[in-house]
Amino acid sequence: MKCAEIMNRNLEWITETETIARAAAVMAESGIGFLPICDSRKHLVGVVTDRDLTVRALAKQVSSETSAALVMTAPALTCLDSADIRDAEELMAQERKSRLVVVDASGKAVGVLSLSDLVEHAPGKATLATLQAVLWREALGPRAGASKGQPLLKDDPRAARLPSPPDDATVRESVFTGGSHGASTKEFGG
Repeated sequence: MKCAEIMNRNLEWITETETIARAAAVMAESGIGFLPICDSRKHLVGVVTDRDLTVRALAKQVSSETSAALVMTAPALTCLDSADIRDAEELMAQERKSRLVVVDASGKAVGVLSLSDLVEHAPGKATLATLQAVLWREALGPRAGASKGQPLLKDDPRAARLPSPPDDATVRESVFTGGSHGASTKEFGG
């Protein structure tokens, strides 16, 4: 099954010149917490999340008229619409990300693939492993309000067996981590 078959094609996005206030308004109007930031050709520059707006803008009292690109997460994870969903799942698990921006062969953003898309549509148990890897990202602090001195989830033996996410941007056969890319990539066979 290909990413294009199960991705959400209702792609909300903003340009790199739009403000934090505009990003928050689009999220509120659309009921989303993840917004691709694209250039004029709709090539991905990065993504801004509700967490980015909270931690990088609101908590640091950045002006709402500041460019959203200054608080975005970059590089963003992308995959080709023609990539197999198992390859997308593997990337999500390795990077511990719950969403990928899906691009076409020219690098234009065409959709978003989320964990919920995988849970709803992807066959097999691989989705469960992806879900566990991504959710562990959220569990690397104290156990749900545990008092000081209690063990952290990052010290749990199950967490130690999970792959560590890489620290740098890389290009894979048809899956990208990082900003916009040319169309001279190879696609997964299938």
